Amino acid sequence: MEFAISSMVLLLLMMGLLDLSRAFYYAVDLQGAAREGARHGAWFNTSARANLFLDDADIMQAVDQSLGGAGLTGTFVPSAACLMTTPVNFFNNKPYQAGAYPSTPQHVNVYICYTPPPGVGLSQTGTMPLHPTDNTWRLGDINVSLLMKFQLITPLIQSLFGSGINLGYNEHFVIQGKP
Repeated sequence: MEFAISSMVLLLLMMGLLDLSRAFYYAVDLQGAAREGARHGAWFNTSARANLFLDDADIMQAVDQSLGGAGLTGTFVPSAACLMTTPVNFFNNKPYQAGAYPSTPQHVNVYICYTPPPGVGLSQTGTMPLHPTDNTWRLGDINVSLLMKFQLITPLIQSLFGSGINLGYNEHFVIQGKP
């Protein structure tokens, strides 16, 4: 009798740890993919004197390659402005509005924000179809944000946290360039 009661508690603990370990696994992968996308976009090719990878397609390719290890793919969400954040956040960092997260579990929305360097008349943009052909974005900022709705598999944990947990990671990198 004692074993039956204690085994139920141990089973619940084991299932909770399973969900927690899965969430940690995906969180590490999302953080690494955001970092890889931002690093890739900020890289400056000195021989061409241009940021050859500072465009949506190249950054998305780097993000998808990094997410592929966990069996995930990202969907680029283009916008005229950057990812909308809460009123207390002006730099594309967390917390994000609930509508920015995907409605489908285990799906990743990718937001890329390009901030021009100080003193340049360009405005912040959420899309860049082609990389710049000159060095004008030097010392600007690139921010890659990945948002995912993590699907829980344990029924008891689902009753406590709902159908899923929103995971969001972003990375800022300074865009490199030659003075």
